[in-house]
Amino acid sequence: MAANKKIVSVVDDDLNTTELFQIALSENIEGISVVSFNDPVIALEHFAANKDAYILVISDLRMPGLNGLELLKKVKSSNPKVRTILMSAYNFDEDLIFLKYMEEGIIDSSIDKPVTMNRLYQRVRDELNAYDAVK
Repeated sequence: MAANKKIVSVVDDDLNTTELFQIALSENIEGISVVSFNDPVIALEHFAANKDAYILVISDLRMPGLNGLELLKKVKSSNPKVRTILMSAYNFDEDLIFLKYMEEGIIDSSIDKPVTMNRLYQRVRDELNAYDAVK
């Protein structure tokens, strides 16, 4: 992993999703190093060990052990500058915890699954631009 590259993490319990997103983002967005995890607890451990290098965490909502909302809350409490995207195939626009976390800035944006690659690239670029604007 190049030292000058910022880390983008994809966390989803579906192996096909993480593999696809990791390859697609690595090949289409410059200046980032993409890591993926199927276990949110291991993802959180990696984040804790590398939190200053992280720029973005993309997480699925529903995962065993630690759901996406709680994962992103832990990420933001550890490094508030990191951008976060919550993904879900379920409608979470009326979920009270989701709405509270959006309001508090724990979740920076969300994306509905299934997601097109172009929409994923655009959302990731938007979050990377937002990160750079705050630095």
